[in-house]
Amino acid sequence: MLLSVIIPTHHPRPGPLGRVLDALAAQTLPADQWELVLVDNASSPPVPEATARRGHAAGRVVREERTGLTAARLAGFAATTGDLIVLVDDDNVLFPDYLATARRLAEAQPRLGAWSGRIDLEFAVGATPPPARLWGYLAHRQPPAAACSDHVDDHGSTPWGAGLCLRRAVAEAYREVVRADTSRIALDLQGTRLIYGGDTDLAYTACDRGFLKGVFPELRLRHLIPAERCTPDYFRRAIEGHGYSEQLHRLIRHGHMENPRRPLRRWLGDWWQAWRAGPAARLELRARHRGLARAWRELSRAP
Repeated sequence: MLLSVIIPTHHPRPGPLGRVLDALAAQTLPADQWELVLVDNASSPPVPEATARRGHAAGRVVREERTGLTAARLAGFAATTGDLIVLVDDDNVLFPDYLATARRLAEAQPRLGAWSGRIDLEFAVGATPPPARLWGYLAHRQPPAAACSDHVDDHGSTPWGAGLCLRRAVAEAYREVVRADTSRIALDLQGTRLIYGGDTDLAYTACDRGFLKGVFPELRLRHLIPAERCTPDYFRRAIEGHGYSEQLHRLIRHGHMENPRRPLRRWLGDWWQAWRAGPAARLELRARHRGLARAWRELSRAP
């Protein structure tokens, strides 16, 4: 089973990207059993061709001019040939056995279509880690045990984008889905706009096509967090983006959104709980509500 690693990147930071590539070069899976494509998503200046070869002797750079994580991933799908695809962000440092473990899981469970694993955070020197309550918005994940399901509402088995593994059949199905409904491109990061949901859309596409989605703690990576992603302003933007994405994802899949106006009793109850939980909880509640409300206003007017 040939494995394809795809790294989408937009204006990459040389230090973290170098660590990502060094971790790939140190994989225990022999280099002749996997390929590497680095998708340069409209970076300026362009990413040099030689950059990808730091992670794999035959690594390649593919240019994608349409900005956005989904557009970059689709370009990576088109440029690779592996039966198994591993999506690696440009700040994901894989453990040495990551690719070998991903392939072992694929071979052991033929119905598995989309899966990921444990994500540890590594804060940059000088960064002030935020309250642990907010770590989930930095993709921190510590699954207690393996979980698999074909139910989209089973969140414990829904993989996240960092280190996301996909069968080729799921990637091709997703390309078809996006061609049929281009609004899905808006479900993910676009430049500095913090929008999320493409990872979930990929996992749900696997379920739609009869596959399982899963999370496995033996798949491990480190997510590198710079100081600028530890500020209250960043979390306000990120949480608001998650709220907006919830609405957009619900609209795309189910044709309706959640009305952000809540009954007074429920609204007061939410605020009372957030006030007792502390500043991080209050920030989270306010930002998420802004995202839900902004999506309601903007998307309700969409043709």
